[in-house]
Amino acid sequence: MPSKQRYVSAELAHFVGRGLAEAEQYKLLVKIIKEGSITHHPHSLNISGNLSVNTGAKFSANDMYCPQSICFCDIPLADLGIHITKYSRFGLSFSKDFLVKQGGCPIFYIPLQAKVRVIKPQEELLKLNKKGDFPSLFDDIEKKDYFDRMMHEYHYFVNLFGNLIMDSRQQPGVPQEYHKLRELTAFLNFHIFSYIKFYDHNFAEEDDKNYYLEREWRIVGNLQFSITDIQTVFIKEDYATRFREDCPLYNSQLIFV
Repeated sequence: MPSKQRYVSAELAHFVGRGLAEAEQYKLLVKIIKEGSITHHPHSLNISGNLSVNTGAKFSANDMYCPQSICFCDIPLADLGIHITKYSRFGLSFSKDFLVKQGGCPIFYIPLQAKVRVIKPQEELLKLNKKGDFPSLFDDIEKKDYFDRMMHEYHYFVNLFGNLIMDSRQQPGVPQEYHKLRELTAFLNFHIFSYIKFYDHNFAEEDDKNYYLEREWRIVGNLQFSITDIQTVFIKEDYATRFREDCPLYNSQLIFV
């Protein structure tokens, strides 16, 4: 069913070759279409969907969880101009329904400067009460600082809990509770934390770091598809004749950008 709202799209687009020369961007697009796959680094169909976790990094810097993923933007066709200038003028799109069935999900954006009210640490409250001060129970802090603090706490207690389980085992081997803990952390790592992205809402729309305008959807892993799954191909008009020669089996929508 067509959407009645213009601010979302029925198609999710992926533009290729950011930073490459125009001719190389075109070649990469044709390669993707012919091979029927969009891959993440290291661009091998045999390596897909791994996740590196750097517990020493800041969560708010988008460096703590680094999934091997491919990304799409949820931007109506008429409003792709800014996104195209940041990435390239060569891309392709798929229906939202198709990508959902491949595991695609929108990410959760958090403004770096957003405030959150948290209760003061117990030690601080006790010190202030001993002095006869009766301050507010709460502090207003930026979410980036709160998330950074709490994610380090999370990793600390996950490791502590895992060690306690192993130390208290009654017989050799790995207890079932330890396996369950690892299953739980894998769920959070891959399906929650890997879909959170911090951004600065003060950046101009044209700024490369204004991620929010991308309305990003993400698939952890590579994407394989058939040529009939493609909804739209985006190219520069200069490449129209060449594209029809290079991809004669493609007969869906072609848009010049």
